[in-house]
Amino acid sequence: MSAIYLDQYSALTKLLSMAGKSQDATLLIPDLQRPYVWMPSQVVALVDSLIRGWPFGTLLTWKVGADDPARELARSFWSVVDRTEGGDGLPISAKHPPASFQMVLDGQQRVQSLLLAFGGDGWGFKLLDRQWHEHLSGIRPRGPRGKPHWSLGCLCVDVLALAAAYSKTKRANGIDYATVLQWVVTDETVGQSSLERRLNYKEPLPKASSSGPRFIRLSRVWDAAPDQASIDAYEAEDRAEKMLEEHGFSLDDRGNFRRATGALLMVLRNVKQTRVTYLELSEYEEALGSRDTYNDAVVNIFTRLNTAGRTLTREDITFAWLKIGWNAASTEGMGARACIESLRDHLASLAISLIDEDVISAISFVWSISFNGGRLLTNNDLIKGETIRPMASDISSNWNLLFEAVTRVCELAQERGLRFREHYQSVNSLAYLWAWYFSALRWRDDRQSKELEKDSLEKSLVQALHSLMDRWLLCSQWAGVWAVGSAQNIAGFAARLAQCVKQCSEASTAANVVADLTKVLEAELRSLDQQATTAVLGMNAYDRQGARAYYTPLWLWNRLDQNRWEKAQLALREERRGHTSIEVDHIVACELWELKLKEYRADLDNLGSEEGLDDRRDEEAVELALRAHEIGNCMLMEKNFNISKSKRPLKDFLEGVYEFKNGKYTIGEWASALDIQMPQVDSVGTAITELAELIARRTKTIQSDLEHFIRGTKVRVDVPA
Repeated sequence: MSAIYLDQYSALTKLLSMAGKSQDATLLIPDLQRPYVWMPSQVVALVDSLIRGWPFGTLLTWKVGADDPARELARSFWSVVDRTEGGDGLPISAKHPPASFQMVLDGQQRVQSLLLAFGGDGWGFKLLDRQWHEHLSGIRPRGPRGKPHWSLGCLCVDVLALAAAYSKTKRANGIDYATVLQWVVTDETVGQSSLERRLNYKEPLPKASSSGPRFIRLSRVWDAAPDQASIDAYEAEDRAEKMLEEHGFSLDDRGNFRRATGALLMVLRNVKQTRVTYLELSEYEEALGSRDTYNDAVVNIFTRLNTAGRTLTREDITFAWLKIGWNAASTEGMGARACIESLRDHLASLAISLIDEDVISAISFVWSISFNGGRLLTNNDLIKGETIRPMASDISSNWNLLFEAVTRVCELAQERGLRFREHYQSVNSLAYLWAWYFSALRWRDDRQSKELEKDSLEKSLVQALHSLMDRWLLCSQWAGVWAVGSAQNIAGFAARLAQCVKQCSEASTAANVVADLTKVLEAELRSLDQQATTAVLGMNAYDRQGARAYYTPLWLWNRLDQNRWEKAQLALREERRGHTSIEVDHIVACELWELKLKEYRADLDNLGSEEGLDDRRDEEAVELALRAHEIGNCMLMEKNFNISKSKRPLKDFLEGVYEFKNGKYTIGEWASALDIQMPQVDSVGTAITELAELIARRTKTIQSDLEHFIRGTKVRVDVPA
């Protein structure tokens, strides 16, 4: 494959001219989910750097041809960055981009900033007045927030400040432009909110109309700056005087300010000719290799860039396609972004906090199963668009069904106490169940089922999930099928479920649909048996902090036996307090175990030394040290107590627990239900070797019960099976 990029350069004025047109711009940006994050002061700092002759930095662009589907991802730069409603800006859509153009892949922040400075009369920032105050002065206005007043600021030259600074430096490129460039409301009819202001209202920005002849838009100064290198300082001053006259400056003021303004025009002449270097990804041609290889390279370049402080992802590109093809008529006028945010917020209300990227990834997974035959999207799909383009239509047309499926699955998980990021970690495990449930809902609507059949389908789906959801979410987690580098596993799950979805579409009854879906999920669970069992049997901690990994296994184990669950629900606290979270704690406290281990080593040392005996003793001591952190020496306890740090035996703590003090339960009953022997409860006088044997025995009991759960022969007793 030949070199995919070329070294290029352009004068800054030409570059901005290519990007600054609302129509027929030939320098665009990909409409990915990345905000413009710079603030007004950063724009001023960039202009100041250019005037001082400091480097602008390189760009990365991509030349897009007339037949490239990725051209649909392009949009123009923003003329107004609007942050009054939490938006990123007011996009100018490039609905009909030219036959050939370039997209800026890296450097969008800088190009956008210079366009806001030099682009034209209407370019600038629209911020709430509070935001302007906080940004410009660092001071938050006192008092209630009141009405959401906003102001549209355009970057202007304060001619008076320019003249004062120039009189001191005698060099236009030696001035600190942070004091010369100001954001100003240049047009009060469109530059301010129309809400009524109180009499003592403090405006964040000066107004051109009430400041007299003082401010000139920087974009007009930029336009007046000469393009030709041959123009001298005298001609520049003539241009300056003409511009000052056009802006209402008196004859005396024009005489006072022409030199400083002319000097600025000469500096901006040099800025216009600043040489901007950039790498240009070439338009596709056969010399670059196969189209698939080229597309893959472009996507990898996209996803390795750092834009706005965060690396682009495949989901960003997917979201761009969704926004382009979304059918808002199917979603009550809501676009792709609003729908994704709505779903994300709904999930948060169900205690599942996801970022947009995770939501889009999950939706893409569901779509691949339901509409793409189980074939997951590749890099090639993200650029060609032939495969991914229908996604927006498919998802938007079925948005209500998808929302219903997501809601029902997540509500059931919540009802069963399964918490995301606590008991299970993977979005993919959820997305699989979303696709599973979604396929049944599509069958229901395609068949236009009657109410009785709908009700029967719903009850059967819920019953199936009640019997399989725990194992799916937990066992797939233990089996490690969602780990990094597990693309092959995920593709397999998608392909097999898609085959089942196809079979369901041909089913004649709701019972057949549920039977087919149950069968495929049961088959997946059987395939996870060995991996999940191996993981549970090999689960071990090497220190007190590592024992946190036992939380989910112990949480589940407590619920696999009725007597155990009854006793496990006891609030183990010495005083009545409000609800506190549950954490893993040790039965025999770690400090107490350390004391016993020291005594054991001392006893061994008293026996003397023999050849080979010392090594065996060291091995035994290490084994005993680790035994303290086995799952058999752990239980769940409220977080406001942590007996593992103390030297107290468990018995001392339990004697202060309310239910034991009032005689509702005995400590022996409680311990027996949790398979804890009394020598572990009152461990001070118990030899460490005996404790180690009891811990090992309890570990095997816990592991055996969990293995039965993995294989489906033990189920939870605290919720419906």
